Amino acid sequence: MLEVSRTQLFDTLSQVGVHKGDGLLVHSALHVLGRPEGGMQIYLDVLQDAVGESGTLVVPTFNFAFARGEDYNPAKVPADKMGAFSEFVRQHPQARRTSHPMQSFAAIGAEAAALAGYDVPSAFDDGSAVDHMVRNGYKLLLLGADIQAASILHYSEQRVGVPYRFWKDFSGRIWREGEWQDAVYRMYVRDLDMDARLEIYEIETVLRQQGKWASVDLNYGKVALTGLADFTAVASQLLQEDPWRWVTNKPEMDV
Repeated sequence: MLEVSRTQLFDTLSQVGVHKGDGLLVHSALHVLGRPEGGMQIYLDVLQDAVGESGTLVVPTFNFAFARGEDYNPAKVPADKMGAFSEFVRQHPQARRTSHPMQSFAAIGAEAAALAGYDVPSAFDDGSAVDHMVRNGYKLLLLGADIQAASILHYSEQRVGVPYRFWKDFSGRIWREGEWQDAVYRMYVRDLDMDARLEIYEIETVLRQQGKWASVDLNYGKVALTGLADFTAVASQLLQEDPWRWVTNKPEMDV
């Protein structure tokens, strides 16, 4: 298997447009990039070098056990199916985790504490950490992952009001301020009866056409970068035109 070196990774990040002071929301599938020279730590080291002390790294650390009635302790509940790098960052001593018990994010860097301080009913509400990232120039970085992994799509789905999702409240116990507390959070959940399956590559196509998508090959995979605000603007516009447009198993409609 080909290796990924620190120099190779840093050069790739520079080529796609990562700069000092950037805020990055990182989705990853590192296995397609090759074996990291020196282990997982090189990804964090190089990303921190690339954004500098004034930058911030954010990864998704979703876990839906709270929705199944389990207690939630943000310091102990792992990221579930978010990739090895997300869980690696979550466990870092400097990482701060946002409060939503099902759709949380872990952050390291200049704005980590501020992002972790946002506490709203839905992880994608106005006034959430995600909303802050969209409104303050954060970028989406895909390390091996493709656009299908981009959780930022939920931001647009919620605002447009797509028909294959609906609001649902979840209640349970959360460990905070040194004690178990009762809490209620909400999610714009998938309609499981409908089981909509999406292919959202059109967003990438439009962003490329607009010159707002950068991508560089790295060994067996790609590294790509775009602005969160650019992504959500395109996604929202396309969903407003047709909220079903990416559903590959669209249900038959009565005429």
